[in-house]
Amino acid sequence: MKPIEAVLVVFVVLLASVGQVLMRAASIAAASSGAAGLRAWMSFTSVLAVVVYCSAMALWLWVLSRVPITQAFAFFGLSFVFVPLLASRFLGDPMSTQTWIGAAIIVLGIVVTNWRTG
Repeated sequence: MKPIEAVLVVFVVLLASVGQVLMRAASIAAASSGAAGLRAWMSFTSVLAVVVYCSAMALWLWVLSRVPITQAFAFFGLSFVFVPLLASRFLGDPMSTQTWIGAAIIVLGIVVTNWRTG
């Protein structure tokens, strides 16, 4: 995988992770607003979450046309790193020691999966 391809893959994963955190924020807001039904889910944050997540999916399809899925998909493990970090920073979700250890193991797995020999 070329460096620019790796950057694109990481960007897609980050974009999808932002979409996930926006979905969580929208869900929290909808639950606390008291609004009912579809109206509760048509907030700016909800719509933005869907737009961001769908954009990530479209970009992912484009990336997969250029990068072998065996290499690219390993990077999707970074979502298990990005989502807790973003949720901790922007939503106040806790980050336990186990989460930090798991994140380190995931990053190590991505490095091993994409290691080039020879």
